Amino acid sequence: MTAFTSPACCIAIVGAGFSGTLTAINTLRANPAMGLRILLIEKTSQISRGLAYRYDDDNLLLNVPAGNMSAIADEPNDFVAFCEELDPAFNAKSFISRRLYGEYLEQKLKDAMDQYPGVISIVNAQVNAVHLSTDCKPYRLQLENAEDVMADKVVLALGHFSPKLPAGIPVAMSSQVVSALDFAAIDVLDRDAPVAVLGMGHTAIDAVFRLTSCNPGRKVYMISRRGLLPFGHRFNPQPPRTSGFPSWLASLPMTIRAYTRAARKEAKAREADGGDWRDMFNELRPHTATLWKNLSDTERGKFLQRVVPYWDIHRHRLAPASERRIKQLIESGQVVQLAGRVRGVEKFCSGLRIDVALRGHQGVSSIEVGALINGTGPSYDIAAVDQPILNQLLRDGLIKQDRQKIGLEVDEHYQLITAGSNSLRGLHYIGPMLKAKYWEAIAVPELRIHAQQLGQGLASQPFTRICVVTQPASDR
Repeated sequence: MTAFTSPACCIAIVGAGFSGTLTAINTLRANPAMGLRILLIEKTSQISRGLAYRYDDDNLLLNVPAGNMSAIADEPNDFVAFCEELDPAFNAKSFISRRLYGEYLEQKLKDAMDQYPGVISIVNAQVNAVHLSTDCKPYRLQLENAEDVMADKVVLALGHFSPKLPAGIPVAMSSQVVSALDFAAIDVLDRDAPVAVLGMGHTAIDAVFRLTSCNPGRKVYMISRRGLLPFGHRFNPQPPRTSGFPSWLASLPMTIRAYTRAARKEAKAREADGGDWRDMFNELRPHTATLWKNLSDTERGKFLQRVVPYWDIHRHRLAPASERRIKQLIESGQVVQLAGRVRGVEKFCSGLRIDVALRGHQGVSSIEVGALINGTGPSYDIAAVDQPILNQLLRDGLIKQDRQKIGLEVDEHYQLITAGSNSLRGLHYIGPMLKAKYWEAIAVPELRIHAQQLGQGLASQPFTRICVVTQPASDR
């Protein structure tokens, strides 16, 4: 098969959501005169928006104040300035709609393409495989229904993947489960029939808002193992205070038990002094990656099994208006919280009967609904993800899943680690599966820094043939 080959140094970025778009922009910003060709390859028609910012529903708000949402790491006021041009009432403390943030990202890419014409090309295609090549360039990208692409470097910016089918739901019933990310499918559900939503995090709450917007009287059941909803931000959020490593964590054993006890003690002390536990989490945020790297695999496993649900509801908070809305829906009885495990799902009349073992109760309760929506959040277990490119890379040993199955292993330059525990020069990853190395890797304040660092590295590293770099034993 013939392949497209650029005579210039070619970087192929697979995925044009937030991470892919910002990697392209930061590569240009780092060295605009290096004679680059950047291919931004996206399988959907929406460029820059990704999953989070593709919706046209202004009811869906960012869960971070505008003042901390600049896409450009060294221009902290960039997004606020964009918002103020649209409406002078917006300010750094405003919680803006995700639709507007998507427009902002589109504008950033357009500005970069206008400033450096001919450097970035957008390719609408799905990449099914990335192969090592002995031809003129080290990588060959196999595109579906399109010419192959030859590249000097490849960046995987694949974004989030659909959630797993939760335990308790037979595989034979999977076709009856609607994804919380699929608003088109949600919008055509029977508006008079009650609906069950699995999960109580941000993805599930988005689905609830969509359901109740379509029909203000619709009954919705939210089901999760612990029945925990995210806390909200304050109405007048304060910028995080710049500080060194928290003194209340200094000299502690590097265990989850020691860290959680210290965090509870610090939060109580702040509340007793008239402060707010949210400030503790904000100040901890820049140091989370260090704490995560210092944990052993055993301690990381304990965190994921026992602590992460409580971490998430405190760390990933709702916009104040969103928190108020979900609480009002629950208080009115329109939305019902069920803490428990799904034990079975079967077809019943024109809908479904769901059996739930409620937390703290014996026996099983049943609810009858018209539809079941999976809002349990994305899956990062790449062995279970149905993505051709990941399946191929895993099969060929070019990528390696971390032991906790929350991401991909990368080195300090964002180069992927192979099955043989070596870095593969020129094959990079950016996105939420950086959680395996840094933990904090799903929100804009962290991803913009990763995108900046990766872009600078892509612009400064020489374009050479494939080289496998052996990782020091301490980094494996």
